[in-house]
Amino acid sequence: MSDSDRRKITAYVHLFQSGDFDAIRAMLADDVKLDLVKPAPTGRARQDWPLFHALCGRDEMAVRPRAVEGQPAMLVFDSTGPMDRPAHFVLIDWSESRIIEIRDFLFAPYVLEAIDWVRLGT
Repeated sequence: MSDSDRRKITAYVHLFQSGDFDAIRAMLADDVKLDLVKPAPTGRARQDWPLFHALCGRDEMAVRPRAVEGQPAMLVFDSTGPMDRPAHFVLIDWSESRIIEIRDFLFAPYVLEAIDWVRLGT
């Protein structure tokens, strides 16, 4: 992963942890795509945006910047359990400094069995 991608995913995760959604919104491209990966897609991606707020600030959740298969990712851990296995992950894709796609695997935990992820030094 490039240093630029590493800095961007670290900044995104920090903003997410602190609940600074205004700053995150400022990072989003006008045509950002949210893909909430589900076993049976319903085509309701835009309606799922409130999930963005519902996840933040939950005491039982810890988020960390990581790389999944070489891509910038936010791994979500259950802070009440072991921190060596994420509960799910979110892939973030940029075009320059704007987020153009968010792929959230909240409803597809089975994908964790097939991925390789690495720590980014944080």
